[in-house]
Amino acid sequence: MSFYQQLDKAGLPTRNNRTHLYVLTETRAERNLLARLEFHEVVHYPLWHLDTQAGLEPYTPWLCVPEPDSDFDLWLGKAYETMPMIVIFARMPPDAVRRHLRHFSKFVEGTRRFFLRLGTPSALQLYIASIAHLPSAVSHFFADGEIEEMYFHDPQASLSRRVQPLFEQQRHEEAECDGCLVWLDLPVDQEA
Repeated sequence: MSFYQQLDKAGLPTRNNRTHLYVLTETRAERNLLARLEFHEVVHYPLWHLDTQAGLEPYTPWLCVPEPDSDFDLWLGKAYETMPMIVIFARMPPDAVRRHLRHFSKFVEGTRRFFLRLGTPSALQLYIASIAHLPSAVSHFFADGEIEEMYFHDPQASLSRRVQPLFEQQRHEEAECDGCLVWLDLPVDQEA
């Protein structure tokens, strides 16, 4: 089953004219990811400036644009059972999404610099949960509604969860509201 077919099965909005679908993941999530992206000529961007940060390639979050019904779509569908990733539904073009997310990838505390693991679903989910009760932070993270939804997928951590800001949410009976966010856990049988 292809990647898009698995997302369709889970009820995710893969084929609408309003948003683009992006995948955010790290190269350490799948050993051959970069080679596959290049081989299949998939549009992909590192979130970090690799030209000035040599050696960080394995930890760099990569934003890619998988095309439906492509060879990469089929490959990603096979890797999906084991590969952690975040699926992003946004109205923004890929370079704008990359620039926006790059804003959140590092922070400074005193004289120390930290990198946030944006390409790790559990880390990004925890960060977003930590800002749930801060309306301006939620609005800023979701680019004032330009990012409509995220889906966190990590089979090793049993994580299969959707999140939307309240101003973009679609009503689901099972949805859980937390501050300015709406969370929806996907049951295992619905997992993409």
